[in-house]
Amino acid sequence: MVLGICNFRMGCLKMLRDKKTIVSMRKCETYDSPVLEILIQSMLDDICNTKELFTKGKKILIKPNLVSPVAPEKAATTHPAMVEAVVKILLAHGVEEIWIGDSGIHGTDKIFKVCGMTRIAEEHGCKICDFDNYEIDRIQNPSNVILKKIPMSKYISECDLVINMPKTKIHHAVLYTGAIKNLYGTIVGKNKMKLHANLGTKDNFENALLDLYSNINPEITIMDGIVGMEGNGPANGKPIKSNMILASTNGLALDIVAMRQIGIKVKEVGYIEKGIERGIGPKETDIKVVGDTVEKVKYDKPSGFLIKFNGWAEQVTPLIYKFFKPIPVFDNNKCVKCGICAEICPANAIVLPDIPKVDRVTCISCFCCQEACFSDAITRSDSKKKGM
Repeated sequence: MVLGICNFRMGCLKMLRDKKTIVSMRKCETYDSPVLEILIQSMLDDICNTKELFTKGKKILIKPNLVSPVAPEKAATTHPAMVEAVVKILLAHGVEEIWIGDSGIHGTDKIFKVCGMTRIAEEHGCKICDFDNYEIDRIQNPSNVILKKIPMSKYISECDLVINMPKTKIHHAVLYTGAIKNLYGTIVGKNKMKLHANLGTKDNFENALLDLYSNINPEITIMDGIVGMEGNGPANGKPIKSNMILASTNGLALDIVAMRQIGIKVKEVGYIEKGIERGIGPKETDIKVVGDTVEKVKYDKPSGFLIKFNGWAEQVTPLIYKFFKPIPVFDNNKCVKCGICAEICPANAIVLPDIPKVDRVTCISCFCCQEACFSDAITRSDSKKKGM
């Protein structure tokens, strides 16, 4: 009788373990394409059945992180070797229609060329998908928390499968950017800036990110964490080696593992906490990491507490918050007066008599200007408090 109970309990524990969300991790210190192909295929074998998933006749869209037209060595974008390795794996499985898509602040065509995607497409017969120069699908979903109607690229609905390929990076506004945040690039053109302006609060923005992710629900996420970005990310930070590649069928679970690897706790990132509460991803204890044990590397980052405190203050004391909220600060020595900051500002809070100036009341602290600045001339007014 006792033996029977023990066997039953062991069976229950095995079932619970089997229900855990798998995140596959491999140690990798190189962007050598043949090495990446082997590692990524082994990771895919950990999380899915590629023979069933990657079949002839399917249109498969790869969504890398191409935030800015900068060389891969800057670590702001998904490395082209990672994307090329995935393309080769798809081709080996007989997939004939492979799309590579994104949208960018500085012109998507330029970004694709500088970031190495155009070369990959030409050499392997892939289709380049410029989200900003294609039809918009206004996806309606009344069950979404914030985005009841999403102005998304029609490429998303026209493909059969999405492979999300983010980069491991610090983000000056939300602390961390990875799988969930990467899909914001599927919003077409200036709609991204309009959303920043219309959403109003950080809390709304975080829920909007989750609405977007849950509507796209990419089948696979593969993260480039070989060299990530710390400091003033997501575009102007410093490259840092973290020597890892991650893969999962659940982007939020992957983000939790990636964050843990670079010294960020779940409670420090609001949209990750909300995602767990909304059931978009598992609790940290319900994740099973398989593959290699990779040494953790602590990224230089803003204070997670201050970022969350700013979000709380914005909701609870909005009249007071507008007088001490973080705003962009411009470095006179670095600014080249190109005007991209004013052009990109969703709140029209930046004026350009000479060196850009910010209207504190109008500014919504989205820091789109900082992401767009090629000259690394913009910091947050609270950056000293954050230790950056």
